Amino acid sequence: MNENTFYTDHWQDIEDERVARYERMFQWRDGHAQMLEPLDLRPGSRVLDYGCGPGAVALGMADMVGPGGRAYGVDLNARFVADATRRAEGAQNVSYHLLEGGPENGRIPLPCGAVDRLLCKNVLEYVPDVQATLAEFRRVLEPGGRLLLIDSDWGFVVVEPWGRATTERFFKAASPAFKTPEIGRILRTELVDAGFHDVGVRIQAGADTTGGSLAVLHNMASYAGTFDMMPAAEIAKLLAEAEAAVEADRYLFSLPQFVVTGRRP
Repeated sequence: MNENTFYTDHWQDIEDERVARYERMFQWRDGHAQMLEPLDLRPGSRVLDYGCGPGAVALGMADMVGPGGRAYGVDLNARFVADATRRAEGAQNVSYHLLEGGPENGRIPLPCGAVDRLLCKNVLEYVPDVQATLAEFRRVLEPGGRLLLIDSDWGFVVVEPWGRATTERFFKAASPAFKTPEIGRILRTELVDAGFHDVGVRIQAGADTTGGSLAVLHNMASYAGTFDMMPAAEIAKLLAEAEAAVEADRYLFSLPQFVVTGRRP
């Protein structure tokens, strides 16, 4: 692994343990329909999930747009695409595709104007060039098409009982995993600069007190250990503290999500 390209490398080469975590984390849930409301998905809509991962959200959107619509999932990880395709066997209105040209030249394998809706959730923090990716979004969206971008800003993450200084040190150690870890705060401006219209932004932040986010911390711990950015003993100690806090009802995790919407002119 190269520290300078790790932010995309670690999505192309995913160990089995992390794949299993993503399978649990990225399932279709009741709250997804509400999350997708800004897209105004309708029967007959053609929607792209960029960075689809295991594919559950694209499959859920296929149900929402019905047999007259179409859902596409695109990802740079070949295993995600293969697994998602196998899971969706028998569904006639969803398909999964590998990003062409790798992350540096990432071309969406769809023709211009192929979709009228586009979702990109927690992906732009990893891409090499945000403007190049947004240009691809604009290309595959038909005129008037809508997009919904949801991304984190790791400058605002809270983990208790760690406290601010320890949390900042932990996520700094994991920072090679991101190209733009504070993408959330600049996402609206990036969309405006890319020529999208009617750009709106809101921030949503929940609080996990039951430990669902421990999977996130374990992912970050694996990143922090890759380049010895933090001693392994300290990483293990912090994870143990977080897990103990869950058991003692003293745990809190919060990571604001920036929800940005726009329309292709």
